[in-house]
Amino acid sequence: MSERINGFKASIYPERHPETKKFLHYVGVLDLGHHPNGKRNRPKRKAATKEAVREKLTKLADEIKSGIKVEEADTVIKVATDFVDLLERQGRAPSTIRNHRKNLRNHLVKIGHIKLGDLTVQHVEDWLAEVAESLATGTLRQAHNLLSRAIDHAMRRDKVTRNVSRMATQIKGKPTGRESKSLSPAQVQAIFAIALIHRFAPYVVLAITSGLRVDELNALTWNDLDLEEGAVGTVSVVRADRHSGDTKTAESKRALQLADIAVTTLLAHQKRQRKEFATRGMVVSRETRVFTQEDGSPYRTKAARRDFRHVLRKAKISNPEDWTTRETRTTFVSIMSDAGVRAEDIADMCGHDVKTLFRYYRKQLKPRLRQSANVINSVFGAAA
Repeated sequence: MSERINGFKASIYPERHPETKKFLHYVGVLDLGHHPNGKRNRPKRKAATKEAVREKLTKLADEIKSGIKVEEADTVIKVATDFVDLLERQGRAPSTIRNHRKNLRNHLVKIGHIKLGDLTVQHVEDWLAEVAESLATGTLRQAHNLLSRAIDHAMRRDKVTRNVSRMATQIKGKPTGRESKSLSPAQVQAIFAIALIHRFAPYVVLAITSGLRVDELNALTWNDLDLEEGAVGTVSVVRADRHSGDTKTAESKRALQLADIAVTTLLAHQKRQRKEFATRGMVVSRETRVFTQEDGSPYRTKAARRDFRHVLRKAKISNPEDWTTRETRTTFVSIMSDAGVRAEDIADMCGHDVKTLFRYYRKQLKPRLRQSANVINSVFGAAA
């Protein structure tokens, strides 16, 4: 039966089984003329009743008039998968893509059957409430963020006019894991005491006294350090051990003055490394990584964590297995904060903004922070 819907010619008819002739459903068709290749442009919608089909065709006609290019096959999971495929083609880190596909497979699939054009805020909030029962807050936010970004991409391609995912209320997941903790000044002093003995201690000393991220420490070369006995030393952060080789953010590129204990320890470490390389017929150059394993290979996160715990055992710090290498950064923030250094100064030294500092290190910051006259040695000189 032919009719007009929002100015478009349309028809609705029953579809039957080709053999049994049993009624299956109603089919609605909008006549949109022809595609550029000459083929007829006749999108279809199906439903159990004529009225339901008419509602779908009306919605489709509205979308076409508003410039939206939604397809019947555009489900949430398809749109999200297409977005992750795009990120992979753009060269995002393999670990990032693996994490996204895990979220697709384990979490977004629970809302994935819904067509993008039918998705509502209520759908998203119901989904968040369901997955929150089994996910930690961080994982829940990752899955929700992936959905929001995928719909943002769909909006840029004129598939939807608004992002209902970003309109949904944020909720927390189950309380799992633990917050980062800080080494105490006494524990820092114990590590400083073995700084010239343990081959990995210089890594830990530099981490505690500079707040560098693990991937920044792993990527340091001797060209990034300016060291001279009895002089002020500096470290320049220009790269990180990441997929792109670049630092995490633009703000992460920075230069820092080194604490005296770091300069002394790094100079001794440089001599040790030269001897280790010489036994293998190798030479330490300005481009050599500052921190290398005994076989000369660069450190990665897992190896750094292993040797960090060796240092803690040597320094007689209890329960070394309870610590991770990234907590040297928490220690830096904690000690600097306790010394009265302003949050803005700590954020600059860490290479991120104050908002991030408060979000991840809130418990380490004093309610009121004062300006410190000496940012480095007044803090770590006392701790040493």
